[in-house]
Amino acid sequence: MRILSLALACACVALSCDSRATADFEQPGSPCLARSATLDGQAVTWHQGSANDAVQLDRWCRAVGPPILVTRPALTLSPPALEDLVVVSWNAHLAEGRLPELVRALRMGALTKGMPVNHFVVLIQEAYRRGADVPDFPDDARTAFGIVPNDPYGPDARADAKSLGLSAWYVPSMRNGREMREDRGSAIVSTEPLLDPRALELPLARQRRVTVGAAVNVRTGNGIEKLVLLSVHLEPVSSPRSLWIFHNPREGQVRSILSLLAMPAFAAHGAPAGVVIGGDLNTVRSGDGERAYDLVRGWSTSLASEDRRRTHLMGRLDYLFFRLANGWTAHTRRLDERFGSDHYPVIGRFTASQ
Repeated sequence: MRILSLALACACVALSCDSRATADFEQPGSPCLARSATLDGQAVTWHQGSANDAVQLDRWCRAVGPPILVTRPALTLSPPALEDLVVVSWNAHLAEGRLPELVRALRMGALTKGMPVNHFVVLIQEAYRRGADVPDFPDDARTAFGIVPNDPYGPDARADAKSLGLSAWYVPSMRNGREMREDRGSAIVSTEPLLDPRALELPLARQRRVTVGAAVNVRTGNGIEKLVLLSVHLEPVSSPRSLWIFHNPREGQVRSILSLLAMPAFAAHGAPAGVVIGGDLNTVRSGDGERAYDLVRGWSTSLASEDRRRTHLMGRLDYLFFRLANGWTAHTRRLDERFGSDHYPVIGRFTASQ
């Protein structure tokens, strides 16, 4: 979430906008090559946005490169026990976030009271990618305002995953400026192999936003089971064509995500260990007093306790939510180090009920 973006949105002329509360989950053909159906030899499930938004979504999509999928980490261990897996949600602030430092702190136990973390999943918002994979800017495409990094040669999503030996699933939502060959979006990186990669285009408000999801295997009392994780980045303001200050698009975007999780087709993939939703909900109006928070918190039946401190200058924007199998709960805590970002990460741990 960007203060500059809010200021620019304030200056926009208000007309009208229709932000759909649920997504159209049919998958018609698309001229946008960034919606890759197969990557790294693995099928990718796409849930495209509403047909009412299709023309504008395609304009945003044509300006970005293909997703990045590295399904297996450099070192593959046996699936961890669920209680040994750590989940972190973090808005990395594009090139400013220092993912290697966050990973090093996890592995050293600096974030877990001295206990080294060997198994983790990091749900990242505002990850970015640069280079020739990002196409020349098409004349009819859409782009976000370019955010120029302090270090134009710093590592991007692909470089970080490779150097850290992690599996990675990155899906660009939007281009990072017309002139720069960069795009930005959400990602999942992990010490574990990533299974069942998927992407959901959220109802369009001001910018195209894509939620990314994948599963990892974990061990529970029932054996090896899948845990599904989603990395979410909601819209801070509505369309510049609408009375943005009076219209909050986040409730509709959350409903779209929860609708996906309720679909029989999603359930068919299986998530017997449970589902984790993490991300920057951009609850800039009233933090966890917003309706978007209420909806996903009501879904989150396994969150036993959460750290309610602010995660950004503008309040509490970043969250983790859990809906786990019977006998499991989760607890979250805001970290005290931002690792170069303007957001504090949120860390989650799993506990077997006594």
